[in-house]
Amino acid sequence: MTETLQTVGIDIGTSTTSLILAELTITNTANTFTLPHIAISQKRLIYRSPVVFTPLLSASTIDEHGIQEFVTAQYEKAGVDKRHLKMGAVIMTGETARKNNADRVVHALSDAAGDFVCATVGPSLESVLAGKGADQALLQRAGSNDVINLDIGGGTSNLARFHDGQCVDTACFDIGGRLIRVDTAHHVTYIAPKIKNLIEETQLNIREGGQVTAETLRPLIRKMVTVLEASVGAIKAPRWVNDFVTDHALQPFHKRPLLTFSGGVADCLNDTLPDDAFPYGDIGLLLGQGIKQSRLFADFRVVPTTETIQATVVGAGSQSMMVSGSTITYDYEALPIKNVPVIAVEGNWQWEHCTAVATQQLRMLQESDTQQNVCWALNGITPSFEAVGNWCEWLITVARPLIDRRLPLIVMIKENVAQVMGNGLRSRLPRGYPIVCFDNVPAITGDYVDIGEPVASGRTLPVVVKTLVFQ
Repeated sequence: MTETLQTVGIDIGTSTTSLILAELTITNTANTFTLPHIAISQKRLIYRSPVVFTPLLSASTIDEHGIQEFVTAQYEKAGVDKRHLKMGAVIMTGETARKNNADRVVHALSDAAGDFVCATVGPSLESVLAGKGADQALLQRAGSNDVINLDIGGGTSNLARFHDGQCVDTACFDIGGRLIRVDTAHHVTYIAPKIKNLIEETQLNIREGGQVTAETLRPLIRKMVTVLEASVGAIKAPRWVNDFVTDHALQPFHKRPLLTFSGGVADCLNDTLPDDAFPYGDIGLLLGQGIKQSRLFADFRVVPTTETIQATVVGAGSQSMMVSGSTITYDYEALPIKNVPVIAVEGNWQWEHCTAVATQQLRMLQESDTQQNVCWALNGITPSFEAVGNWCEWLITVARPLIDRRLPLIVMIKENVAQVMGNGLRSRLPRGYPIVCFDNVPAITGDYVDIGEPVASGRTLPVVVKTLVFQ
């Protein structure tokens, strides 16, 4: 079975908003005698919107109608009927994700345009999404080289370090291209609070209302670049760099990684400036030039990426309907389940590595919503009672923050052991604790799942795995 579908990705960021439409070919890769497994066999970009400044009503409120008008206008330009868009992703990132109407905006867009993955993400998860979106293929072919992607946008720089294609660490700093804004006469109209403090400490003659040039701003740009150099270990971090840590810094590492860049500033990594150094009304071009002439390029191997400003969402979502068969365990009152993010671990990993990955991913997902539930995807489990019992013990330990809030324990297993796993979990959890455990459905970290109500006299669960499609 082969089918072609249209899908949309909408990225609402701190400074900019954009939209991408793609055509996906999905194919049933299973043979005649097994359950269907729908996979994306081809991707083709059919429309890329212009990048616009994210419309805001105030410093704390998103212009919901402005966002909807932008999306509607792009559909019209692309000649796409939104009724035909049954898949996609609406991703809200950065400071925009913390506006007071963020959840309402993102879900309203999803409901208006189709059955989409919806997520407002914190700085850690934003780092992961940007790194994967910048060049997923590079992460997979980097071999023994670690890769650090620096996604430098308008308000923040999100870093993600990848090893063997998996994100192992993230960081975020308040460094971006729109932390200082200027008008057409080059008078400063806005300076971010942390930048104001840095200006005062270094006694620079830069103030709101004053006129600036590239030369007057270069000492400040150099300080901002110092933060990024220190973030990847190019230099020893001065004490004041800690003032720019948004979330946390990267953990120390020993082997020098490859560097990649995404975000709006990644399009400004040039040695020279145009006659007008402020065409976007900000310091993005100056910051890009400062990075290009820094130790980030002199001391590291920098690899170009396939996506820059639109890295966070470079496709949209794909849906694949699957069923999990009769070896399932579930509590009916926990169903249906919609838009639950997946945390995947591999059976051949060491226990310490499994715990580290799972704990980090859970922390990232809950940093903006402590009630966010997850689906645990266990791949490559040895089908023995001893092995399944060990995984039950491990899962209850790492899922303790969810269990303490009595959120349903959702487990998907690639191997056909869901009933044994479910029984093992029931025997270790409080009586009546809600469980949904099913198998024969593959998924990876970053996917989202929907689980419907049981069918076939309760013997089968319909499952939708929605995968963010990265270029």
